Amino acid sequence: MTATAAPQTAAAEPALRIDDLRVEARLADDTLLLVDGLDLDLRPGEIVGVVGESGSGKTTLVRTLIGLLDKNVTVTAGAVAVGGEQVLAPGVDRTEAVRGARIGTVFQDASRSLNPVLKVRSQLREVLKAHKPQLSKAEAAEKMRTVLRRMQIDDPERVLGSYPHQLSGGQRQRVAIALAVVSEPQIVLADECTTALDVTTQAEVVALFRDLVAELGVALVFVTHDLLLAADLCDRIVVMYGGQAAEVGPTRRVLLAPRHPYSAGLLAAVPSWSADGPIRGIDGSAPRVTTAFSGCRFAGRCPRADDDCRSAPIPWSGAAGTRDGYRCIHPLAAAPAPAPAQAASGSAADR
Repeated sequence: MTATAAPQTAAAEPALRIDDLRVEARLADDTLLLVDGLDLDLRPGEIVGVVGESGSGKTTLVRTLIGLLDKNVTVTAGAVAVGGEQVLAPGVDRTEAVRGARIGTVFQDASRSLNPVLKVRSQLREVLKAHKPQLSKAEAAEKMRTVLRRMQIDDPERVLGSYPHQLSGGQRQRVAIALAVVSEPQIVLADECTTALDVTTQAEVVALFRDLVAELGVALVFVTHDLLLAADLCDRIVVMYGGQAAEVGPTRRVLLAPRHPYSAGLLAAVPSWSADGPIRGIDGSAPRVTTAFSGCRFAGRCPRADDDCRSAPIPWSGAAGTRDGYRCIHPLAAAPAPAPAQAASGSAADR
């Protein structure tokens, strides 16, 4: 494993800032809380992993940031800023101006992200026309070849002249990433984009993201259910559950010494995370969270839960001067401070 992001200064303007974000879905008989009270800073050259089981709010978060919500889903509190400019808040939606230009998105299924009746050249050209209209035809052609070479595609001319069905799964995913970055966005959202790939291709795509961040300085949100991939790639981790952040912190701290019982439960369910103990699933299922829900979202599945966990909203226990912390009143014990030799490790899991 290798380091992914250049050191950031505390004064650097976040590429993405999320403040107390709340997203609700209005149903015929109730209102669901899809994202609730989320705070997050993402700085240039940083990779933040968003993990959690299905239904935890990961994809809703991505779709909120690019303004692709269903008609009955709205932002009811909080704000989102891109490069210091507010783009989303209750009654405010400027996401169309940043979607594609300043925020690139790679979705889970490359086959559905690509237009099956257009060649790759046409699809890249459309993106450039929309977001880089000042480029000449020759400049756009060279930019398309350059971005495909950056995707480690050895024969860009053949791929440019191909329809999506003429490419392998790994090539289609690389083209999907190329579509997301060809306009040179400051932020890339990768939503479960390695799920349908074999293990070897997954590793290649992760390495590609690592190189893109290092070379271009983009900020990357990497949404995944795979904690091993997150450990290999990400600088920081957001563990989501029931629409809330259960825990946020540096990758090493969250994955090697989790404070929230849900984070620990996810790790215990990973087959190859540790050879020392048995694999344990998390009993039960995630709750249906409505506006009337009270208490800890994880209380119904948590072995540490008591009446206090169920009686009132759980406050955020944050680290001073950061957005890091956890949402639990009975947290797991903190890890002892690492020895100097341990702290010198440079892998993603050591951050």
